[in-house]
Amino acid sequence: MRTKCLWVLPLLSLCVLPLSACADASDADTLRKLTALAEQGSAAAQYNVGMFHNNGIGTAKDPRTAFRWFERAAAGGDALGHYKVGCYYAGQFPGAVEVDEAKALAAKTVAAEAGYSLAQGDVGNIYGKRSDWPQAVKWWAAAAEQGYAPAAYNLANAYQNGQGVPKDSVQALAQILIMQRQMPEPMRPRFAPRLEAIRSTLSPEQIAQAEVAAAAWQARPTPLTLRAQRGAREARELVN
Repeated sequence: MRTKCLWVLPLLSLCVLPLSACADASDADTLRKLTALAEQGSAAAQYNVGMFHNNGIGTAKDPRTAFRWFERAAAGGDALGHYKVGCYYAGQFPGAVEVDEAKALAAKTVAAEAGYSLAQGDVGNIYGKRSDWPQAVKWWAAAAEQGYAPAAYNLANAYQNGQGVPKDSVQALAQILIMQRQMPEPMRPRFAPRLEAIRSTLSPEQIAQAEVAAAAWQARPTPLTLRAQRGAREARELVN
């Protein structure tokens, strides 16, 4: 998804869940069994069928078919189905469905309220784009607490600029350090200038305070976020 927000990390903020695109001989059979289960009304199966068509697992990629399954999953109360519906309305697959920001926000908010970190980050980005900083910070903080690095980066900037929260460079540095811990090693040097810029505004005692806070931090993913991270494993367990 291409969400326009000043502080988005586009390489990390994706609407595609981690469902492997590496097909094996059983993928088509898994999809067949999933579809049968989905037709019986299983919202979780409907969501996973959507992901198979979304990502081209066991079948050719078919965004229109994927969207229809995500709609059914959402109607059945599946929060990840709501998230994917929101991604499509936000323009994930141009032409699959007409872009509608209001529908995208409404659908993603359902998933955000259910605890999905990517949805929380995206909802924060939408409010950030609107300069509704209190709402943006609320959702970035929720996503950052779960270990979603782009949200931690956005939260750091909010603290640095005093947008939606009191200006607090110690908190800004702590959030950047937390974000950096979650980044792949090769990507970490790109944030060194940002770290040094914040450090230059702080005393040694304040820097130490931020470093202690970052070192003590632990991600607290919700059950829904952990479910999303399981990707295709859930689909295979549903049919076995």
